[in-house]
Amino acid sequence: MAYSSEIAKVLAGQVAKFVTLNRHQLAGHLANLDFWLAEVRHCLEVLDGYGPRFERLKAAQREHVKQFGTEEFDLRDPCCIKGRAASPKRAPDSELWDARQALCDATYRFLLRCFREKLIEEAKLRQACVSLGIGVEPNDLLGPAKRGG
Repeated sequence: MAYSSEIAKVLAGQVAKFVTLNRHQLAGHLANLDFWLAEVRHCLEVLDGYGPRFERLKAAQREHVKQFGTEEFDLRDPCCIKGRAASPKRAPDSELWDARQALCDATYRFLLRCFREKLIEEAKLRQACVSLGIGVEPNDLLGPAKRGG
């Protein structure tokens, strides 16, 4: 698993835990909302920047191999035959997308829980979601009776 998706997974797990907390514990984490939103924003930037960073890494490795004639050994081969240096392996787009989606979902559920507990106003929820590029589902902002639950 790529570093980019791994840190997003860890953060998504942490933020997802907030949704399960007692109200007073939730209020404690809400006191650090700016910190958590900055962490989420950073992870989203890391995920979104993976492609260009990988291309730079691949180009730099290719240039190094070309310039220095780099070879590598296949350690699985009992004769340890030398061969051309392998290109780096890119993390699958699906892995990065899944990590991004999980992080956005966890963050949205955290903000929504804070809103439903009346710890933040709708405007604050919307502002946070807009700043992260997360959509707001209008039905999620209705009271339980109007949501059908």
